[in-house]
Order: sequence, then C-alpha cells, then structure tokens
Amino acid sequence: MVDSSSGSDDGGVDVGGLTPINIRNLSIRCGHCGEYQTLVGFSGGAEWNVYRYECENGVCEPERSRTLVEVPSSLDEYAQRDPTWRGGRRHAGAEAEPSGD
Repeated sequence: MVDSSSGSDDGGVDVGGLTPINIRNLSIRCGHCGEYQTLVGFSGGAEWNVYRYECENGVCEPERSRTLVEVPSSLDEYAQRDPTWRGGRRHAGAEAEPSGD
C-alpha cells in the first residue's frame, strides 16, 4: 500500500492517508503467452474485491492463464465509482457476441 499525506483532497474516498487503487490503471500480462489480459469479471466483497483477467487470444486456456487480482474494498476506487458494476465487457456496454443463429 502506498502512504499518501494528501488523503482525499481530490474529492475521493478518505482512506486514512493511503492512496486508493484504481484497477483500470493496471496492465495484466499472461505468464503463459506474454499477451495482455482482459478484465472479464468482478466479485465484490465486504473486505476484498476480486477482479478476474483472462487471455482472449485463442491460445491460452482460461483455466491455465486466469489471473485474479484482489484489492482491499476500502482502497478500491474503481468499484466505489460504480457499486452496481458487475464486470466484463457486456455489462460495460460492448456489443454482444454473435449467437451463431
């Protein structure tokens, strides 16, 4: 955790002198193929929020390359901006994948 003397001067959540974490400011790379992973899921909790990243390149199997990033809920700036956000592209407004019909 990063210590910050500025607190929440920017109008953000007061986290007692610790700098909030914004998951969107992180890049996650796969340890298997080396490509950047995509944020595909979110699970909120009372103390920790968990973000799930996966490769979307057709090379890696999600079970082998999935990355979970845990962020303390009190420092999670991204989840606090939109408490109803559930994660993934579809919820974010991206077009649905073709159904194959």
